[in-house]
Amino acid sequence: MNIKEFLNKQNREIKKIQEKEYKFYFDAITTGKEEFYREYEKSAMEMEDFFHNKENFEKIKGFLKKSIEDSIIKRQLNLLYESYLGSQGDIVLLKKILEKSTKVEKSFNFFRAEINGEKLTDNQIKDILKEEQNSEKLKQTWEASKKQGEFVAKEVLEIIKLRNELAQSLGYENYFNMSLELNEQKEEEIDKIFLDLEEKTNKPFEEIKKEIGEVLSKRYKIKISELKPWHYHDLFFQEAPEIYEIDLDEFYKEDVIEKAIKFYEGLGFDVEDILDQSDLYEKPGKYQHACCINIDNSGDVRIVQNTKNNEKWMDTTLHELGHGIYDKNVDSTLPFLLRSHAHTFVTESIALLFGRNSKNSNFIKRFCDVDEEKAEKVSELGKKQLKIREIVFSRWCQVMYYFEKGLYKNPEQDLNKLWWNLVKKYQRIDFSRDKPDWASKIHIVGAPVYYHNYMLGELLASQLQSYIVKNILKQNDVKNPDYNKKEVGEFLRKNLFEYGKKYRWEELIKKTTGEELTTKYFIEEFCD
Repeated sequence: MNIKEFLNKQNREIKKIQEKEYKFYFDAITTGKEEFYREYEKSAMEMEDFFHNKENFEKIKGFLKKSIEDSIIKRQLNLLYESYLGSQGDIVLLKKILEKSTKVEKSFNFFRAEINGEKLTDNQIKDILKEEQNSEKLKQTWEASKKQGEFVAKEVLEIIKLRNELAQSLGYENYFNMSLELNEQKEEEIDKIFLDLEEKTNKPFEEIKKEIGEVLSKRYKIKISELKPWHYHDLFFQEAPEIYEIDLDEFYKEDVIEKAIKFYEGLGFDVEDILDQSDLYEKPGKYQHACCINIDNSGDVRIVQNTKNNEKWMDTTLHELGHGIYDKNVDSTLPFLLRSHAHTFVTESIALLFGRNSKNSNFIKRFCDVDEEKAEKVSELGKKQLKIREIVFSRWCQVMYYFEKGLYKNPEQDLNKLWWNLVKKYQRIDFSRDKPDWASKIHIVGAPVYYHNYMLGELLASQLQSYIVKNILKQNDVKNPDYNKKEVGEFLRKNLFEYGKKYRWEELIKKTTGEELTTKYFIEEFCD
């Protein structure tokens, strides 16, 4: 069998398994039904079995030793090599990891925090943290939500150790650096970016944290030094509290889904077919967060949400549909293996770029029927609130990045202490307790060694925005752009989306923006 025949067969077989796996996953997380979880797990194991094939792996290695001029063929072989390498360990161990991970993910989906006998959804928890002014009730709510960590911590730690065992059997130090390398990243490169980000956000964050502290201490009638994690309107202080005299929720009391449809129409993208196949609202047993699933790399793209008419879900809807339009607009003539986004953080950059619009005054004026006077006020306060959000989020991402790094390097250490030490260092919250609060973050199980990609996505979003404003729109206001225009959508379609996985992310970013990935534009946008 020659290279082309081999690749054609690989593309057909992987597509068949993926389509089945992702459909069952969608059904499982949207219904909570046991039979769908069983079928999803079975399909995921089928994919592991497929990539575990040592004969095919040897063929791929042999093909890669040859001189290959066709870049499309070479790219497919490189991607296959990484997929096969990650599944070359003990198949029993691989399946054990999958079984345990699925079980814990299911536990997250079914978990509801309980207060005084009443079970609350994540949306209800967020509402209480945002609106309640009684510190004891806030503490009770925060602690009730963190119970999830106590329920799953032992199993999560077992999964971490099994992942390390797998990585070490394949010649890696641990699962952390294996995961980065198999996703075309290097630990030292991410470390360098995060160190630069830490240094450049230190002063702005100190100023923001002081401003937040002053507002919250008045709100709760306590000293700044008495503020605790439950006072910051969010379970992890990953989202900034709204501290200005404007409630962005008031602009989104009407259908956020309809606003998102109109926004994407303005860019030249039809998202109604995505929405028609999606699962958008709360129900028992359902996954409580949000995600986008590209079922078949051939146009069947769906999002999962628990939508409410507020600013958070306006942001989230724009975000998830950003993933959706990327996946939907990849060149359909590419081989299946290349018909997906260039990298996790590249699709995150598009989702984040569009999600930011929920705080953009141009978006609010256009889609929320706001008068000019109010729009002016929104413009200034919206920019301030977005700045706070981005800086706060950048510090939270550093907690997650360094925690996962430490977790996989030494899972035997005091992880509760590690968690709160990082919270103190990067978020400046001086608090600790001997509970596995880290285990209440679903990404540690469901999206391991992933979180840093959100931050890389934020950096690329600012880089893309700067390029678009200056070169496509010829505008001056990089911090509050009005880019709901078809030429922006066309630029992204032709210069980013259509390429799919044709290029490595480094090459694609340089091709699209003329520069390598940098912290420069994020810092200019939010720290200057």
